[in-house]
Amino acid sequence: MSEPDKPIDLTRRQWLLRLGGATVLAGCSGAAGEELVLLGAPPRTDSAAPALPPGLYAPSPEHMAHVLFRDQRYVDPPAGSATEYARPPQRPFKPAFFSMHEFPLVKCLVGLLLNAPDDAAAKNGMKPVKVETVDEIAEWIDLVVSEAAAVRQAVRKLSPQHLALAVDYYGEEAIHQLESGDPQATWRDGLAWLGEMSGKLAAGGFLDLTLAQQVELLASISETSSPRKAESAGTRFYRLLKNQTIEGYYTSQAGLKELDYKGNAFYAASPGCPQT
Repeated sequence: MSEPDKPIDLTRRQWLLRLGGATVLAGCSGAAGEELVLLGAPPRTDSAAPALPPGLYAPSPEHMAHVLFRDQRYVDPPAGSATEYARPPQRPFKPAFFSMHEFPLVKCLVGLLLNAPDDAAAKNGMKPVKVETVDEIAEWIDLVVSEAAAVRQAVRKLSPQHLALAVDYYGEEAIHQLESGDPQATWRDGLAWLGEMSGKLAAGGFLDLTLAQQVELLASISETSSPRKAESAGTRFYRLLKNQTIEGYYTSQAGLKELDYKGNAFYAASPGCPQT
């Protein structure tokens, strides 16, 4: 097979990077190990541990890693557990920011960004992101956007000392975005732009377009379509949608497993070099 004819190795991370710069993915992949010890695990002892004050507990490996090492999304907490376990959300889901008419569109957009086209996915063995994960990310985006105004006000009210600490920890650009950014307006303007553009292609909205039309419309406002594309409601919307989708996926159970993330862990013994 000649060099130009070789198939492109397109992992999901590479697919997301092609949608635009996803620096959040850099350096996140870990190596799988057989013997991992989680940081914060209490030392082994045969004597009974002293009782801790109310509200405090000694974390255990089971508490810290059960979400990553089990296949089921939710587990029943052990009897008498002091750890708070995630509870299944109530169904049907009622969005806090988006309308019931808009939320299916949000889920569609998240799914389009996470899943490469069928032909590319089939060639590279990429498994499609499950509907449950897409729903989870869309619901998380709804929560983040609904709280954006309150977060902005809280950041603006920080004392000079706390603001300096936040800048040192998160970076000046991240704090500036929290202070001055308006995700709610960006989503409102973006959805309006999307509806207007979709109406030029079909009688209905974005959900009435073919898959090819949907992908083409999103590609027209992506950073990869033109390095010098003029800023618009569409480009601002795409940038926010992409960043929130990537952050939501790679902090979800499915995304953490894909990154082979092991939590706060270290090797109890050297795993050795696999090349020897």
